[in-house]
Amino acid sequence: MPAVKICIIGGGSAYMTSMFGTIARYVRDGGLAGSEVVLTDIEEKSVKTMTEWGNAGAKNDGLKLKFSYDMNLERALTGSDFVLSCIRPGGLDSRFLDETIPVKYGELGNETVGVGGVFMALRTIPHVVKIAEAIQKKCPNAWLVNYTNPTNMVCDASVRAGHKKTLGLCDGVWGVKWLCAKLLKIPTTRAHEIDAYVSGVNHHTWALRLEHKGKDLYKIMDKLIANTDLRGKAGYEPIDTNPLLNEVEADCCRLYKQFGILPGTVYYSRYYYAYKKLMGHYLDPKHEFRSQWLKNMRAEKLKDIAKQMKTGRPTLVPHDLEDAAHGDQAIGAIHGIATDAKFLEAVIVQNNGAVPSLPKDAQVEVTCRMTKNGPKAVAVPPLPLAVDGMVRDAYIFGKLSVDAAMTGDKRLVYQAAMAHPAHRDLDVITKVIEDLFKAHKKYLPQFNGKK
Repeated sequence: MPAVKICIIGGGSAYMTSMFGTIARYVRDGGLAGSEVVLTDIEEKSVKTMTEWGNAGAKNDGLKLKFSYDMNLERALTGSDFVLSCIRPGGLDSRFLDETIPVKYGELGNETVGVGGVFMALRTIPHVVKIAEAIQKKCPNAWLVNYTNPTNMVCDASVRAGHKKTLGLCDGVWGVKWLCAKLLKIPTTRAHEIDAYVSGVNHHTWALRLEHKGKDLYKIMDKLIANTDLRGKAGYEPIDTNPLLNEVEADCCRLYKQFGILPGTVYYSRYYYAYKKLMGHYLDPKHEFRSQWLKNMRAEKLKDIAKQMKTGRPTLVPHDLEDAAHGDQAIGAIHGIATDAKFLEAVIVQNNGAVPSLPKDAQVEVTCRMTKNGPKAVAVPPLPLAVDGMVRDAYIFGKLSVDAAMTGDKRLVYQAAMAHPAHRDLDVITKVIEDLFKAHKKYLPQFNGKK
């Protein structure tokens, strides 16, 4: 395939270990050879470090691949074929506030669902709008691949801002693939053999078809679950190569017994169907929130990069298996469109009838074929009534969050938060929202001075 120009917004992120690793693999195989990757970020020190590591690694690995950076967004975008966005306004410190402030009141804290998800959207969407407008100006034919949370809301805002060639990605679908691998008693490293046909809204999707090498897994799901230990011996939520189920996966198997299908995003089903157990962990003083885990992981990645540069033998490989999965999905989508690969991927796209119960302009997460014309939704059955209503609630929660972020209307913040089933007490959620507004004030200029 011809070389492409990829602009990565948020290129100073430690996630670049995963992105560079997958780009390098494709170049090594001949798929992206001669490509140019331009990084842009708000932190020059970080983006410079990643650029230097990328070029040194490419040279050391003998790859025809060039990295550069530009602190000016419009210059970085000019002439790009693909734009990958992975930004986090406020950084992990703001995510920690989203996770912990609600918990002080006994409410759910997270970066994509519930009131924490609303505030992540409020901080992020103004930047998303600027990015979409800049792409329209400098590279209007480029595909914008959003790897920024909350991804369904980000995609909605990007399309509203005028860039229709927008898609979003989330690695959540791998949860059901890992679970199916364990049920089949095959290593989780072979989870890519599972095809999951999902439908719904990001972080509230359902696997309407599951196949392993063309074999319908739902036809044997009862037997698979009956032959599996559902005691969750692997712990609460670890994602690793342990063949035993963790508690979250075991709960999803119990959910299957009642609903007849598995969640497409296993790890997010607990926010809706195992809420008390989840909050029990959140309220444990020893609980490590994801933001803390990510901060430690980021430090490890940067330490590894520094060590590689010091020894003079850098190499463009992912940090670990989970790290590799991020790059394989984000860069894989770019490669899929560039090569008309037609492989399956769970993608956030405009609905256009893929999920019949939602509006055509809704941002939905559905299984698509990755073609030269972009992602094309694969036909699946309608969502069962038992889950359709909550999927619609998830859509409304996301839409109201985007409305609030783009208008600066505080009333919509309350409406968005209470559209989520985790928040049903107006007095309590009012206190949570007031605290979050104070904590994030400098990142929410659209609300400053407004009641």
